[in-house]
Amino acid sequence: MKLTIRRGGGIAGIVAQTELDAQVLPEPAAQAFAGEIARANLHDQVAKPPATQWPDGQLYEISLKEAGPPVTCFYTDESLPENVRLLLAWVDGRPERIESIE
Repeated sequence: MKLTIRRGGGIAGIVAQTELDAQVLPEPAAQAFAGEIARANLHDQVAKPPATQWPDGQLYEISLKEAGPPVTCFYTDESLPENVRLLLAWVDGRPERIESIE
């Protein structure tokens, strides 16, 4: 299971990417990661980019790769559900994450 988070927009328009792969996590953290993924319920989220967003707003593209077909969801700061926001915070807190700027 691998989660990729792309954050872009804002005044500078910089796109930052964060990746976390369950295979690099210790077993308890991998189980917690699976729990956070399940709580975020990405499989039931809308896969289309939002039609409108603020000119300086942040756009989130979240992709989950598991055994089945990959899932990709799009959000703005305003449309980001709390359970997904918690998932992003959990991933951002993991030292195993890989970050890059595009």
